[in-house]
Amino acid sequence: MITAMNPALRQAVARAHHSLQARAWKYLEQRGLKVSCRKGCFSCCLAWVVVGLAEAEYLREELEANLPETLAQVETEGPKRLERMVRYKHHPTFPTEYFLEANRCPLLTPDGACAVHPLRPLACRGVLTNLQAHYCAPGVVAGLRGKAGAEYQSQLQPWHGPEHYLRVPWQQSERTARKLWATEQQVRGFTVIGELVSLIYLLGQQDFQEALSQGQERVRRALTHRGLIGGEAGFWVG
Repeated sequence: MITAMNPALRQAVARAHHSLQARAWKYLEQRGLKVSCRKGCFSCCLAWVVVGLAEAEYLREELEANLPETLAQVETEGPKRLERMVRYKHHPTFPTEYFLEANRCPLLTPDGACAVHPLRPLACRGVLTNLQAHYCAPGVVAGLRGKAGAEYQSQLQPWHGPEHYLRVPWQQSERTARKLWATEQQVRGFTVIGELVSLIYLLGQQDFQEALSQGQERVRRALTHRGLIGGEAGFWVG
């Protein structure tokens, strides 16, 4: 079980989630856009998702308190992702290649719903589209040719990008995440940024918890010892 989360950081995460949700839906309403995202549509949940330490703690507390079966899946998957990180963190195309492998997030339920949907990270909240959901599946857009490719291109508008995702919610999520990281640096003295499942898993490891209690440099040394610092897919401490 992790050390109880700093109440100020818990509140900061909740505020960030609420703020992004409100701004994203206001934008959709102003534009008259209706997203096609729905329960059972989970291609975005196959991505290499990056979060800050506070959001990982927020989710770890929920898993420990209410979702033991889902936590068990994270505990099984976490070491596998850390191993991949050590091997491929310096490969700039690794996150894309990982997505193309269609690895399911362990937070997904068997019917394709997010087990922690109300608490999902900012990175997940910013991925929205108003086009057909099948375009989100790994490799689909890159594989479009001929008539299918032309049909896809004809649907793209200035508010799309990257690809068919809605640009403004995507950008809003990135800005909100950076503000949350800055808040955590002020409250905790540092943050750790890295892959979602790996970070939730590490929070359950005694050596990582001990490092967190000793500050930024101790955390950096602990992650360096594990071979997890740096690269396109590794952890960042700051």
